[in-house]
Amino acid sequence: MRISAPIAVTVAALLAVCVPTFPAQASGQTPPPPTTSPALSPLHRELDGIVRGELSPYTNAAIKVTSLKTGETLYEHNPRLLVTPASNQKLFTAATALSVLGKEREVITTVSVDDARGTIFLKGCGDSLLTARDLAGLATAASEKLERNRTYRVVADLACFDDLYWGKGWMWDDEPESDEMYIAPLAIDHNTVTVTVTPGKKANAPAEVALTPETPLVTVKNWTVTGGRGDEVTVKATRRPGDRENVITVSGVIPAGGDAVVKHLSVWKPERIALAIFADALRARGIAVTGLDTNFTTPQSRVIARKKRPLGDLVAFGLKESDNLSAESLIKLLGMVSTGQPGSAEDGASRIRVYLDKLGIPTDKLFVADGSGVSRYNLTNVETIIRLLEAIYRDQRIYPTVYNALPVAGRDGTLAHRMAGTPAEGNVRGKTGNMTGVSSLSGYLHTADGEPLAFSMVIENFAGPAKPVLEIQERILLILCSFHR
Repeated sequence: MRISAPIAVTVAALLAVCVPTFPAQASGQTPPPPTTSPALSPLHRELDGIVRGELSPYTNAAIKVTSLKTGETLYEHNPRLLVTPASNQKLFTAATALSVLGKEREVITTVSVDDARGTIFLKGCGDSLLTARDLAGLATAASEKLERNRTYRVVADLACFDDLYWGKGWMWDDEPESDEMYIAPLAIDHNTVTVTVTPGKKANAPAEVALTPETPLVTVKNWTVTGGRGDEVTVKATRRPGDRENVITVSGVIPAGGDAVVKHLSVWKPERIALAIFADALRARGIAVTGLDTNFTTPQSRVIARKKRPLGDLVAFGLKESDNLSAESLIKLLGMVSTGQPGSAEDGASRIRVYLDKLGIPTDKLFVADGSGVSRYNLTNVETIIRLLEAIYRDQRIYPTVYNALPVAGRDGTLAHRMAGTPAEGNVRGKTGNMTGVSSLSGYLHTADGEPLAFSMVIENFAGPAKPVLEIQERILLILCSFHR
């Protein structure tokens, strides 16, 4: 679930992966009834030996593997046990958004002007990938249609979403983390700032700290010093939980001549930073502006600039990099479109349940708290995740997008450094999910015979580092990748 940083990835790169031959079944058609095969007994014994011998009884493990060709269950362990999905929650959000809204639906950031009142409205509507460069482009386009001899008031319109800036059940002490960013319809650089610390010119000199994007709305207190060559790096950058002044404290030691240390932190009221950056870009283009207020509703005004982004881009980045802001924007967009009111996670969750009901997937044991999986209130089971994966596989409208957006073992995304140099590399495509005491991995692979499988594994209630659990997941996947009938 955690991402280490806002990652500069082009959507074209995310989607430039070949999709294998798609299944012949029509959308909505059920797979053949399950069958049994004598070849499965050794497979079942081998997997059971790992799961029961190395995980139970102290750790909860829920696992299910099915054939997308025959419909049979190859292996299952606690398939109906309710578990916390972590970022596997993004599969539900992505599939519903693609099915209900469509990958080509445009998520638009708009600049409008009320000429009579001299007010410019910057309206965000859930583009979680909006950057400072995008705002500069909007300022360039808008400046060509504004008067040079007047001063405009610049305000933000946040009416597309509700005003809940965090997800239900998110943990208070995660607030400074970049993947527990604040949710706003007007985003900027993943609603985080990047703190870059470089050593001073000599030992004991203050280290140099740079902030990206540069903004007077964030204060940096720099207590970092330059150490001697070879000293241990102890740099820390944080913002106190509950901070509403955007004060970042940087401390520790960075050795002389060493590499820069880069940290990423969430910021309070990111929409204000976005608005300030947009206003500065207008000033740089000769437009006099003032104001910088938020929570305005755009009246009937003249639209002078737009930044459009296909919804499929949010899905691609959200799955490939496990980006929480993209998933939270998607669930609120679902809520907005479904109700015609400011988008909320609660209304979006209702729309996810409607989507699953139409697929015939029971939702009475499902609880959707957010779109990303950050919340520990989320509950599902691996049988439900498998049925979702099977439904996605049969739906040619959304399967290619989901398949290409899933991280590829040993190649990219959150699986880039896992299972490289094994039969799983380039084969396993799966959505990862990790939080303290929880590790999930669900997706698709092909056996040694080329048989397509869907798999889902959620392992929770373990103490200590996640590495041993990740290794068990990988061993199971390698066995499946090497399986012959």
